[in-house]
Amino acid sequence: MHTWTQAVVWLSVGLYGHLIVHHTLQAFLSKERTPNLYLIAFLVCSLAFSFVDVQMYQSAPQPPSNASLYARAQFVLSALCAVLFVQILDRLLQLGLRRWVRVLWLLLLPLLFGTLLGWIVTPEFKAHPTVLGGYYIQGVSTGLGVCYSAFYLLAYLGALTTAYLRWQRHSPQDRLMLGALGLTIPLIVVDMLVYYGVFSFLPTWNWGYGIISLVFSLRLNAQIYQLASSLRRANRELQDAYRQMVEQERLSTVGQIVQGIVHDLKNFFNNVQSLCDVGVLRLRKDPQFDAVRHLESIRGATQQAYEYLMELLSMTREGGDSELTEVAPAQIVREVERLSGARLLNPPVQIENRIPSNLRMYADRRALMQLFLNLTLNAIQAMRDWNGERRIEYEWVEHPEKTILVIRDTGPGMPPEVRDHLFERAITTKQGGSGIGLMLVQRAIEQHNGSIQVHSECGKGTMFVCVFPTPPLYEPMPDRTLISVA
Repeated sequence: MHTWTQAVVWLSVGLYGHLIVHHTLQAFLSKERTPNLYLIAFLVCSLAFSFVDVQMYQSAPQPPSNASLYARAQFVLSALCAVLFVQILDRLLQLGLRRWVRVLWLLLLPLLFGTLLGWIVTPEFKAHPTVLGGYYIQGVSTGLGVCYSAFYLLAYLGALTTAYLRWQRHSPQDRLMLGALGLTIPLIVVDMLVYYGVFSFLPTWNWGYGIISLVFSLRLNAQIYQLASSLRRANRELQDAYRQMVEQERLSTVGQIVQGIVHDLKNFFNNVQSLCDVGVLRLRKDPQFDAVRHLESIRGATQQAYEYLMELLSMTREGGDSELTEVAPAQIVREVERLSGARLLNPPVQIENRIPSNLRMYADRRALMQLFLNLTLNAIQAMRDWNGERRIEYEWVEHPEKTILVIRDTGPGMPPEVRDHLFERAITTKQGGSGIGLMLVQRAIEQHNGSIQVHSECGKGTMFVCVFPTPPLYEPMPDRTLISVA
C-alpha cells in the first residue's frame, strides 16, 4: 500500500472514529437519539467505504485479493450512504420525504440480493493509472448496477434540490448547512465518475462523505446546544414559577390566618391601652404611685406583641438554612392554634394539644411551625362544610430513639387516589388549591431527615404521623407503652 493511501486510512479512522464516539455518547445522553443513530450509521458506512476504496489503489495493475468482495461492498455502502443522507436531511429540515425514504430503504433489499448474486457488479476489473502513482482498480458494473447508481445519485441530488427550493423557510443555521452541503455535489459526482472510469486519473478519497459527516455533525451539535439552552431557560422559568407559587401559598396562608392575627393583636393592644389608662388614673390620684413598675408591665405587653409579629414574619420569609435548636412542640402547637383562627370559626374547630409541655426536641423552629400550620389549615379547610365532629388533635407517641408527633382530624378524610399521591406537585385536598402547602410540609420533614405517613379513609378523618430521627429530650413516662414505627 502506498504511503498516501496509508495516510488516507488513518485520516479516515481518526475523523470518522472520533465522530462515531462523539455521537454515540450524544445518542445516549441527549433526547436527540434517532438522528444521532442515523448519523452514526452514515459514519460507519463512510469509514467502511473509505477503507474498501483504499484497497482498490494498487502499485501494480493487478486486482487485490478479495477484489470482487471490495467492489460489491463499495456499491452497497455507497447506496446505504445515499439513503442515510436523504433520511437525515429529511429529518433535520422536515422536508416531507418520508414516503420516498421508505421507497429507498425497500429498494436496498433487492440491491443486496442482486449484489450477492452477481447481478450488480461483474467479475471483471479495469486498472487505471493515477496521478499519484499506482493504479486504481475499478469494478465493472452491470446495466442494472448503473441504473441503481443513477437512481441513488438522483435521490441524493433530489433531496438537496427539495431543500434548496424551500430556502426561505429554513433557519439561518439550516441555510448555512445547505451551503456547505452544496460543496459536496461536485465531489460526489466526480467520485461517481471516477468509479466508472471517466476520471480514473483523479483519486477523490471520498471527500464528499467526509464533508457531509462534518456538516451533519455540526448541525446536530448546534441543535442539541439549542435544546439544552431551551431546557435551561425553561428550567429557570419553572423554578421562578414554582417560587411564585410558593410565595402565593405563603400569602394565602397569611390571608387565612389574618382573622386570628387581628384577634390576638387586638387583645395585645387592648391590654396595653388598659395598662396606660390605669396608669394615668393612678398617677392623678396617687402621687406615690410606682410608675416604673407599671411601665415595665406595659413594656412586657408590647414585647409580647413584637415577638408575635416577628414570629409571623419569620414564617413568611423564604429561604435560609435550617437551624436546629431545642424547641417545645407543645408551645408551637399553642401558637399555631392562635394563628389558625380555628376558635373564631362558626362553628369553631377545636384543637386539642396532648403533647407534653415539657417535651423538647431538636428541630428548625420555623420549619416545624410551617409543618404544623399547613396541616392545621388543611384540616380546617377540609372541615369547612363538614357536618360531623370538628376537632384537630396533636399527640406524641413515646419512642426511645425517635420523636414521633401525630396530627389527627375528625374531618371527611380522603379517597385513596388522593391519599396515595398526596405530596406530589399539584395534588391538593382543597378546592381551587395549588398543593404547595402539602409540598411545604414534605419539605419541612425532609429538612429534618424525617418521614411522614398518611392514614385516611373517607368519612373517618385523616392522620399524619411525623417521625423525626432525633430522640426526644424528655424522660420517658413510666406508664406509657413503647411502640415501634417503621
